[in-house]
Amino acid sequence: MQPTDGYVKTTIAGVPYLLPYGQQIADHAPSIRLNASGSLLWDALTAGATQDELLALLAKEYDADPSDLPALKKDLDCWLNALSRTGMLASSRECVPPENQQLFYWKIGPLVFSFDGPSEVFFEFFSDFSCAPDNSSEQRTDQHITVYTGSPAARKNGRILIRTDELIICDAGGEYHFLYSKPCGVREMNVTKDGSAAVLFVKPEYSPSDFSDIFHALRFAFLILAQNRELYVLHSASILYAGRAWLFSGASGTGKSTHAALWHDCYHTQHLNGDLNLLGIGTDSAPLVYGLPWCGTSGIHTAETYPLGGIVFLKQAPENRAAIPAADEKALLLMQRLISPSWNEELLAKNIRFSERLTDLVPIFRLYCTAQPEAAETIRRAIDRL
Repeated sequence: MQPTDGYVKTTIAGVPYLLPYGQQIADHAPSIRLNASGSLLWDALTAGATQDELLALLAKEYDADPSDLPALKKDLDCWLNALSRTGMLASSRECVPPENQQLFYWKIGPLVFSFDGPSEVFFEFFSDFSCAPDNSSEQRTDQHITVYTGSPAARKNGRILIRTDELIICDAGGEYHFLYSKPCGVREMNVTKDGSAAVLFVKPEYSPSDFSDIFHALRFAFLILAQNRELYVLHSASILYAGRAWLFSGASGTGKSTHAALWHDCYHTQHLNGDLNLLGIGTDSAPLVYGLPWCGTSGIHTAETYPLGGIVFLKQAPENRAAIPAADEKALLLMQRLISPSWNEELLAKNIRFSERLTDLVPIFRLYCTAQPEAAETIRRAIDRL
């Protein structure tokens, strides 16, 4: 039980007040005139006092005997409830769970998620990754997701890390805050920095057309958790060839989906994901590709896990030629195509270290290519020579 940020206790003509400032004023937060007891209790709250400690403080202030404690407790509860209603306690929320709220579980690679949200979101996007809850004493959920309608009672902005026309990402101390600046089904999302918890606030009148906004917002929450667990997401299309996943990556518009389709048409390879792939390195230093529900507009995804064969970075050219880049170029090509967070120097360093390690473990090619079947044949021959 902590006071909400954005309030200060001060005096006006000698009378104590709680006054909002900054974002609280923008959100039309109220002011409160304090009496002597309220001033004393607020000071104790800001110092971290518990409810029992507040009651003991009141009893000492009024030299109360045990028979007075029930009445003092009632007064204290009323005061705390008043603070809660006005949003002055950090634990209070101006939000409620949506209808059809249920608890669901899914698993992506080694990570387990619990989702307390609309059933429609689960069944539309995550049902292929569904897993049964483990009711044993060793149950482990890596990330718990909660969806509310409305807005948080107090909105902390923090330090802006990323700003686009659609989204602002802020560092708010122990959390990342995602603030959506264009009409969107999600108003705000807060994710702990270790990725263990995510809270989404959706508009009260949300509709099925907003479910995809929730789904895409959850990708950021997933990326934070994954990076904390040494798992990284590469913007790439993937196929299954010779029992291994092969990834095709490149700048937007390079033709990674077109190239994956060439393999499917020429060699009948299975598509795995049309846009994103989760990469990790097992305890035996064996690189793996884990299936993801996020797959861009392709609609192509799998929930399966495969050993990573290698990565091919595409570049459009008038003729087809496969090359093996230098070690630094391999790591740079991989790092530049990761969508895992690089919002500060520490996160960027994580991406670089992973890229250096992975490119030492699997083949990395640079394919200068056309959009013709000969491009697939060129790189297939290079792969087969391995």
